[in-house]
Amino acid sequence: MSLAFFRSKENERSPSRVSEQRLGELRFTVHKLNHRPKPKTRDRIKIISCFSEFGCEMIGSLYCIPRLLKRYPGAYIIVMGWYGREYLYRHLVDEFWEIKEEHMWLRDTARAFHNLSHNLKKLEEAATEFGDVIPAVALGKYAVCNMCRTCGKFWHEWRRKTECCPACQSTLLVRSIFTDIEKNRPQAKQIPRPSLELQEWAKGLVKKPAVGIFARARKTYGRNLPAEFYVKLITRLESCGYSVVWLGEKQSTLPCPVDHIMDFSRMPESRDLEKTLAIICNLEFTIQFWTASTRLAGIMGIPFLLFESPEQIYASLSGIMGAQEGKRLELSSFGPKKIVLAHYMSVLEDQDRALDLVDKAVAEMKEGNYEEILGMVEDEQFIAQLQQEHKEMLT
Repeated sequence: MSLAFFRSKENERSPSRVSEQRLGELRFTVHKLNHRPKPKTRDRIKIISCFSEFGCEMIGSLYCIPRLLKRYPGAYIIVMGWYGREYLYRHLVDEFWEIKEEHMWLRDTARAFHNLSHNLKKLEEAATEFGDVIPAVALGKYAVCNMCRTCGKFWHEWRRKTECCPACQSTLLVRSIFTDIEKNRPQAKQIPRPSLELQEWAKGLVKKPAVGIFARARKTYGRNLPAEFYVKLITRLESCGYSVVWLGEKQSTLPCPVDHIMDFSRMPESRDLEKTLAIICNLEFTIQFWTASTRLAGIMGIPFLLFESPEQIYASLSGIMGAQEGKRLELSSFGPKKIVLAHYMSVLEDQDRALDLVDKAVAEMKEGNYEEILGMVEDEQFIAQLQQEHKEMLT
């Protein structure tokens, strides 16, 4: 299947979009996920655009789309999304329109709960021929916005709770998912575990005890560590008796720099998310640095170790820090997690010290200690204050 939506043009830039090649059409593989007949009337079909960053896409699958299903009971639901994501939606919707792998370069335009692509914007417009389209940015409203049942107003709220609508003062509210994590987390529509057959298949590939590494290599935001860092990391893990599996999508993952390591990110099987999750279910834990690949271990209840900047983890009551990533981690982690608070530039400039922190974190995880480590940050006192404010906000 393909959707044609406008004539090809030269690269252009606008304030709200990124410079990109203009396409004349986008090609899809259509996955029919159940036996429900498609309605003949367009208004009974809802098409959800899920072209956003992976970390937010996972929140969409766990929380936002289930809310939409309640809002439109009985509607025929179609998701348009990235290549290789069918397993995320198999248990939720009627169809998944999977963008072809040749278009995955568009992932460079993905942002939190939206994207900056001309092509994907035109795609959403073209899809209105087949049903009511819910764009990626609208899906994010469920995560970060309250809705008033009385007047329909949406407003951002994920730091402090408000008790009434700012427009009409009604107290009949649908709260944002980020506002009340304790209430919303038990309502997650969790991703099914891979089939027993695939878990056995993965067991044959993984030499236990095994650790998975996700090596970020995205153009967006940077924050990528060099291959030499990962060579040293692998050496340290192997000296502790672990075997290593190299994981990730090839479009956003550094090629494995060590020949004897299984580079699953470049294997054809990695394009199947269920197979990737089956591999992860056979690991002791995964390690990643400034990336949302934690979601894959988190949704399976497998431990993970994450290096992340404190301002991404902690929101403050004063509004200094946004910290949506901290909220996403809480909502998508269903097992233990170990976080090392560290700024990217500090790690880049002193990689050996960062590797020592990895050693410390792994040793603590072995002992069942999953408390956060205040690592390579510029102002420890300020970060400690943020930690306290964050705890107060969650309670």
